[in-house]
Amino acid sequence: MSESTVTRAAGARLLSIGEFSRYVGISVRMLRHYDERGLLTPASVDAFTSYRRYTPDQLRVAGRIRTLRDAGCGISLIAELLPLFATPHVLRARLAQHAASLETAAAELHAQQRLTLSLADALDTSSAVVGERVFPAVRTLRLRRTVACYPAEGELWADLRDLIARPDGADPARFGELVGATYFDEEFRDDDVEMAIWRDYSGPFSPRDGFDIAELPAQRVAWTTHRGDFDTIGRATEILGTWIAEHGFARAGALFNVYVVGPGRESDPAKWVTEVNVPIA
Repeated sequence: MSESTVTRAAGARLLSIGEFSRYVGISVRMLRHYDERGLLTPASVDAFTSYRRYTPDQLRVAGRIRTLRDAGCGISLIAELLPLFATPHVLRARLAQHAASLETAAAELHAQQRLTLSLADALDTSSAVVGERVFPAVRTLRLRRTVACYPAEGELWADLRDLIARPDGADPARFGELVGATYFDEEFRDDDVEMAIWRDYSGPFSPRDGFDIAELPAQRVAWTTHRGDFDTIGRATEILGTWIAEHGFARAGALFNVYVVGPGRESDPAKWVTEVNVPIA
C-alpha cells in the first residue's frame, strides 16, 4: 500500500480536486499527473465522470510531495522518499545525500555561468595569434599519473607542494621559472586522463612517490597564448588545430601547457596566462 492510500476518518468529507488543489498549493494538472504516476492516488474516482476526490488526511501527503518537489526531487526520488517519513533517521540520511547532489549541481551551474559570461566577453576580443618556434630542451622534476579528469590536475600540483615542503624532498632553490603540464592521451578524454606536471629543476633527485627527473627534448611547436581561467582553454587548441592543418603540419607529440602566470602565483583567474604548445612535424 502506498502512502497516498489512506483510511477515511468517520464523517470526514471528501474534498474535490479543486478544493484539494487550493489547500495544498498544487495545480489540478499536477495532481492528475501525480495520480497517473502512482504518487498520490485519489481516495475516490467517479466511475462515470472520472472526477477525483481526496480525503483531508491526504493533504499532509500532498504537502510532503510539494516540499520535496520544490527541494529539487524528481518523481522517482519523491516516490522513494515518501515512505521514509515513517523512519525519520533513514529519511534524514537520504535527504543529506540529496543535499550533497544539489551542491554538486550548483557548482556545475556556476561553472556554466562563468563559461557563458566568458563566451560573451570573447565576442569583443580578437582571435589568438599562432606562432611557430623551437621549444628548448629542459630538465624537469616530473610527476606523471592517470587522474580522473582534467581538473584533477590540481591533485598533482598539491602532491608537488607536499614534496617541496618535506625536509627530504626537492630543493626549492633549485627550481627555475618554467612550470608546465603535458597531456599524453591521443584524444580528448572525459575520464582516466594520463598527464604529467613538471618544473625545470637543476638539483639532484632520487625517483620516489611517482616523481622522477625527465629530460624534455627540444621540440618544434605551434603555440598560442591563452589568457584567463581554464574553462575556455579549448579555444586555444581549436585555433592551433586549425593552423596546423591549414599549414600542412601534423601533430608530432603530446600537447603541453606552460603556465606563465598560473594558480600557484596568482589567485585571480582573469590574470592567468597559459602558453599552449603542440609539437609539429
